[in-house]
Amino acid sequence: MILDPPFEIFLSAPPGLEPALLAEAQAQGFADAVAVPGGVTVSGGWPEVWRANLELRGAGRVLVRVASFLAFHLAQLDKRARKLPWTDLLPPGTSVKVEATSRGSKIYHGGAAAERIAAAIEAALGPAASAAEPVRMLARIEDNRVTLSLDTSGEPLHKRGHKEAVGKAPLRETLAALFLHEAGYRGREPVVDPMCGSGTFVIEA
Repeated sequence: MILDPPFEIFLSAPPGLEPALLAEAQAQGFADAVAVPGGVTVSGGWPEVWRANLELRGAGRVLVRVASFLAFHLAQLDKRARKLPWTDLLPPGTSVKVEATSRGSKIYHGGAAAERIAAAIEAALGPAASAAEPVRMLARIEDNRVTLSLDTSGEPLHKRGHKEAVGKAPLRETLAALFLHEAGYRGREPVVDPMCGSGTFVIEA
């Protein structure tokens, strides 16, 4: 299998708020929680992935680490991506959108890297069988190391779905939840927000 549990799960957080998300993940019982730049890593299986999406109020996205390998040029990236057992992870005919970024690496063109990975996945899964919303596969290339992650969240998790009429720049719900935690709120204290705008703080409280 491409992913035998326990595998690494990445919970994204705004810069500087990783400790707050770490505290939430630990309080919710996620194993091996560690703060890293940009988020928190935990270990688990698919039940933990679904639970993270449903229960963690501070995570912006939940990513599953699929693979990590070195690649110094596009041909090597293509070869190693084609060796991965994609059919163990995704059903045949799944529509996959690949997004790639590169930093400090021999492979410097994110678009070209994304094309190679997408071609490798399509070669394994076959053409997309429907026009359904594609699954997002994220590729980060840093210091010549390629890290592939499956986005399990779809819509950003700050979109709770309960607010429709808001101002032009409302505070994200995930940020509000983490700010409340950093302010010492634990669900028992009264919250007063006289400049509440669209009510994000009081709703998250």
